[in-house]
Amino acid sequence: MKKRKLKPFVKISVISLFLIICVISIGTLLYNKTESVSKINNDFTYVNDYIFDSYYPVINQDEKIVRPYSKDNISIYKNFYDQEGTEEEQQNAIIYHEGIYMQNSGVDYQSEEQFDVLASLSGTVTNISDDTLLGKTVEIRNSTELIVLYQSLGEVAVKKGDTIAQGQIIGKSGTCTLNSEVKQGLHFEMYKNGAVINPEKFYDKSVKDLTNN
Repeated sequence: MKKRKLKPFVKISVISLFLIICVISIGTLLYNKTESVSKINNDFTYVNDYIFDSYYPVINQDEKIVRPYSKDNISIYKNFYDQEGTEEEQQNAIIYHEGIYMQNSGVDYQSEEQFDVLASLSGTVTNISDDTLLGKTVEIRNSTELIVLYQSLGEVAVKKGDTIAQGQIIGKSGTCTLNSEVKQGLHFEMYKNGAVINPEKFYDKSVKDLTNN
């Protein structure tokens, strides 16, 4: 009885089929493994990768919030727009620019002379930017809950990633398009859990008082 030889194209087809089956099997194995790992990871609550890649020192809960300057000849140019403030305070907290009225989301301080801008709390510099309207800005994350913005700076003395001590000089006062009438100023904003708050209400209070408020 003669043995039938497989034709070349049949051999190629058989080999190809075998390789396809192997690839499918390996793919299925890897998929199941990934699914298993994914299920394990879902047992935890994660924040974004940025938090994992960066280290934020734990702030002293008894550290008291201080003003972002030390000179005496500094006054308020624009108040924070407080929904519970008096009519006069709210009027002083309106910003007008190119036909648009805006509620001030921070406090604007001014002086006739340039002054040092100080860190009101310890923290980590998370961002530095230069905006046409707002000027140079330094963002400092003071804890998971607190972020402080120092805007309209004339000079910046820190860099992104720096660990900052309370009272440290982070820059110099300056000016910006929104407050062009101010010779030397600072626009100061404070955020708790993503919501803007009035810094004037929390000076000399501890971080614990602020986070528990």
